[in-house]
Amino acid sequence: MRNSAVTGGGFRLWSPRATLRAAALMAMVLGATIAAGVMPGTAQAQVPPARALFLNLDTVFTQSAVGKDIRGQLEAMLSEIAAREEKVIKDLDARQEVLTGQAQTRPQAEVRKDWDALQAERQGQMSLFQLERTAVQAAAADARRKVNGVLNEIMREVLRERGANMVLSVDAVLVGGVDYDITNEVVARLDKQLPKLKVERPKSPK
Repeated sequence: MRNSAVTGGGFRLWSPRATLRAAALMAMVLGATIAAGVMPGTAQAQVPPARALFLNLDTVFTQSAVGKDIRGQLEAMLSEIAAREEKVIKDLDARQEVLTGQAQTRPQAEVRKDWDALQAERQGQMSLFQLERTAVQAAAADARRKVNGVLNEIMREVLRERGANMVLSVDAVLVGGVDYDITNEVVARLDKQLPKLKVERPKSPK
């Protein structure tokens, strides 16, 4: 039989000589640990056991009062931008139709010049509307950061009260954990501490 390890059937099989080498290596490790004044398992004993609570952050933002308030403000901003954009597009389309009708009565060079200017204007207007939407997204991110600041304090309070030391996503739970889900409790506390939040409306680019 070879001295090296052999893998077969999903298990690790060792030859007698390999086993002796492994035992010798383990003795060296244990000897070095003891010589350093640290017994195996001491470091682990100093680490407090993990006591986790679970939270569905998406539910917090969709079901909480402040989450609904922020979402309503953002939807209103985007709807207002869309309405103005639709109006501008209709105006540009109407002017484009007029130019198309003038193609037979005006000099070709003049029509082409006006056509190119109109397309450049369209592109510029669409870019401005896109900048507005990007600004709304930035405002949404800023509002969420503010809510997260309050959420962090709430979760610290719940951790202290329940004697836990970490909060994990509910996605990490495979079996059980229902009694440790603090989502509803966090939503209730958030509704009390921060029911509304004013989203700073970004200025329209000029």
